[in-house]
Amino acid sequence: NNNLLMEGVHVAHDALVGNYCIIGNSTKMAGEIVIDDFSIISANVLMHQFCRVGGYGMIQGGCRFSKDIPPEKGVSITPGTYFFDNIMDDRFFRINIANETIENIHNAYRIIYQSGLNTSDALKKIEEEIPTSPEIEYIISFIRDSERGIIR
Repeated sequence: NNNLLMEGVHVAHDALVGNYCIIGNSTKMAGEIVIDDFSIISANVLMHQFCRVGGYGMIQGGCRFSKDIPPEKGVSITPGTYFFDNIMDDRFFRINIANETIENIHNAYRIIYQSGLNTSDALKKIEEEIPTSPEIEYIISFIRDSERGIIR
């Protein structure tokens, strides 16, 4: 997997950890969680059972969460109440990501988090207004498939 798991990490039963993930000291992951590729989970994070972290996600140390973290997002401040686009890590991991794609990701998350729309209406608006790409399709399918709901 080419993952870096630091000292004292607990990965419970039936967990799936993608490729090229970094997981910090003393992080505890309950059973049946999923962490997609290229995610960074800092130290002392508590992850509830059945949660999922989308690809290129970044979780600040000490956070605890019980909902899914969408792709390309970061979560900061316990208990996961501040969000930021994790685009700088995209540039580090995916050198060939186009500026237009980055702007489309930003715009998609503006619709989800700042438009005041509920999740299903926000996803419809993204499909209507944002040019399709593998990144946008991944964000939409991740959120649609979320069983626990995304952190808001």
